[in-house]
Amino acid sequence: RTGTHAARDARRRDPMLAALAPRALPARTAPAPRPRFARASAPSAARAPSRAAPRASGDADKVGTVVGGVAGPDEGPIDESSFGAAPWDPADGEDPISDEVLLKIVLSQISDQEVNELVWAALGYVKEIELDMETLTGKEVWKPTNVFPKWAAAYPEAPDVIGVTRKYWPEIDAPVKAACAALTRSVADDHKQGLKKTLRRLGWKGYRMDGLTPNMTRRAQAANWLLYYRRELRGVPIEELKRRREERRKREEAEQRTDAPTGTTKQGVV
Repeated sequence: RTGTHAARDARRRDPMLAALAPRALPARTAPAPRPRFARASAPSAARAPSRAAPRASGDADKVGTVVGGVAGPDEGPIDESSFGAAPWDPADGEDPISDEVLLKIVLSQISDQEVNELVWAALGYVKEIELDMETLTGKEVWKPTNVFPKWAAAYPEAPDVIGVTRKYWPEIDAPVKAACAALTRSVADDHKQGLKKTLRRLGWKGYRMDGLTPNMTRRAQAANWLLYYRRELRGVPIEELKRRREERRKREEAEQRTDAPTGTTKQGVV
């Protein structure tokens, strides 16, 4: 595939874990230049969950009703090399958004803020520590240093896409709802069901309507977007992503799908 080898080399020069490493105070120093439009930001290794993620077992989970069970004997990992982004290189350590991490997201075994930070890092926001000159204390900020173009235009500041307050009054929740919806609409149509298919081998088949909460819904949506990012966007140079976007746009025109409300190039982050 076009851009695959360049993407792999770029990722090794600038691994995802660097995006979440705090900077020394004072930290207004600009981040080190990147050889590509960084699509490989992610949380620190200390936060990366182990490979031994729990399986979803039974129907009930503490946060709601989960459709779960034991995976079939013929179910295994999906071939990641069949997608547009190069698979994660084990030489770079554990994948910060592996299947096991995505499972922990939907099982609420990762905090709301950690889910936000995984999404922010993937979108291209970079965490820095700024010095408050009055209090001489450090403040964590996420800057849109490498954010995808269309997303950066709409969200120059990293938005809460989960709702960490878990307060759903419109005046509080409306911006969260809008940001999560924008993220969900940006997933291409052929990846809309990716999470359920991918996590099936780990025993997770999705949520049931009984007991479903906004937090659970948004966690699944964020996890599905991270999976889409992992398979189609991560490590791919921005110019190659723009070329692919144009090809998709032409196909959408030929199929008369340009007015679809979700999953098209109009809603994409690039």
